[in-house]
Amino acid sequence: MLALSQIATLSNTAEISTGNLRTGGAFDNIKASWNQALKLGDFSTNLKANYDYNANRDFLKDVEFSGDLVEGGADDVSVSYEVTHDFADKNTNVRLTAVSQGTTVGAEYDQNNGVKEVTANRDVDIGDQKVGVEAGWVVKAKAARVKLMSKLGGDNDKVNVEVNYQTEGGATTYELGYDRHLEDGRDVSVNFNPDNKNLDVDYTDTTFEKGATWTASASVPLDDANNIMDAAKLSLRRAWNW
Repeated sequence: MLALSQIATLSNTAEISTGNLRTGGAFDNIKASWNQALKLGDFSTNLKANYDYNANRDFLKDVEFSGDLVEGGADDVSVSYEVTHDFADKNTNVRLTAVSQGTTVGAEYDQNNGVKEVTANRDVDIGDQKVGVEAGWVVKAKAARVKLMSKLGGDNDKVNVEVNYQTEGGATTYELGYDRHLEDGRDVSVNFNPDNKNLDVDYTDTTFEKGATWTASASVPLDDANNIMDAAKLSLRRAWNW
């Protein structure tokens, strides 16, 4: 018989967001998560339950179990797992991640689609710059994905590029991102997708209200230069621990 005991309480979070403030800014969604570290006999795991009003208002959206299967040292292989069951989609997703000598290899599987994606990433030195490189293969879409992440200058600026290549048809898509740390508790991030000509900007502030994180988001379509301001969507999100 397995002995179930509580070994620690992790932080719980909640988040409430608005719709487009330019059209009234009414309540849009509320999310919450409960975290608990558990011990099943000699086996330790972290339990996370997520609620999402829009996805499944009458019950939990999903529950997630995560932890380490193998704990390796600096030169040994370590393996971690993440198992998520989505009550809204009635689907179970499993992700395994192995780390060895600076390289991380991951594989994701769900019961509806089989193996979804395999990835490998590590940091490489290019000149005087350290660049995070991730290569992946999206099985169902038959697409190759490459992500590059690097700091610019000091620690305040980061840039990332994602390239997706469809092996059937040869279509290639790009996404560019830029993050800047303004000062303690204040950050801004910008993402641009050339295909849909949309610019997304997030300003995050943890100093505005003690114990809460406020995020102001702007989604700006760039396909019509004469109508940018009128077409832009603005929203607010407040998140806090409880």
